[in-house]
Amino acid sequence: ARAPSTAQPPATYMLRLLLASDVHDDTSAIEALRAWLSSHDLLGKLDAVLCPGDLTTAPAASLDAQEEARYEAAAQRVLDGLGSLAPRLVFSPGNHDPPRFFSGFGGGNSSASTSNAHARSLSLAPGLWLAGWGGSATATEEGVPVWPGWPLSEDENAAGYAQLQRALRGGGSAGASFDGPGPGDSLLLLPHCGPAGAGTTVVTAADPNNPSSPGMRRAPILSGSHHLSALLDSRLLQRQCVAVVHGHTHAGVGLSSLGRVPVINPGSLRFGRRFGLLTLRREPDQWQLESLHFHALDGVSPSHGSSAPTAASLALSPPVADAA
Repeated sequence: ARAPSTAQPPATYMLRLLLASDVHDDTSAIEALRAWLSSHDLLGKLDAVLCPGDLTTAPAASLDAQEEARYEAAAQRVLDGLGSLAPRLVFSPGNHDPPRFFSGFGGGNSSASTSNAHARSLSLAPGLWLAGWGGSATATEEGVPVWPGWPLSEDENAAGYAQLQRALRGGGSAGASFDGPGPGDSLLLLPHCGPAGAGTTVVTAADPNNPSSPGMRRAPILSGSHHLSALLDSRLLQRQCVAVVHGHTHAGVGLSSLGRVPVINPGSLRFGRRFGLLTLRREPDQWQLESLHFHALDGVSPSHGSSAPTAASLALSPPVADAA
């Protein structure tokens, strides 16, 4: 880990972020989002887009070369669309994204303005770093696995988060590219799969793939990562982490917390047509959450809400679907 920067940022520094997740090939939703941003005088005024994964719909299985090329092209179309909404795009691949996005560390579809954050830390602003981790954890129902973690094993997920913690403590990243945050810096986490114990990762709907379907499950599906929760339980992360932004749970739109760390799920841009706007502020020497609003594009059913902004403090309803 590097030493804290000696450069002095402005006393007040604002960062405006668009949160868009689980697009699943829906480029028409990206165009509708562009129109929404333009109509609200926000196009060109955002600092970055954060996407916590599932750009496309690749199956959670090994792919042949032809299939992988097809899904990579589909994912690239989504990256191109999201990347046109702000000067910078940072994403972590999801369990339905191509395997190459997980190869090496930070591999797959990075460019000057687009960054794959898997197993990497990236500087977002003075004193603020982002660390990402892709893929999903094993989801369980009454202790029985119902959705496998993909494409990384639970051991690989555990090792990745352990590497991040060592890097933050200054002990080296042991293979991943997590070097960057210093002891005085703030950290924003961008995993695809949220932490176990957060309400935004619990599936209570009878049909986890249909957010508008009525009914509740007899037992909830728990889709969060226990390894991420263990990381957030450390005193170091409780002090440095300004927020966790995740996807995977399609209609789990809302704000939860683990300890003092906010856990944010903007929902799915395809299933529910949801997205979020997050503003962070540094004043005078630490980053904090300034505002958080959840929105839905026009044309969704009443159960998904309207295009009017919803204040984060009022968006604490339990999640109703998951990416599976």
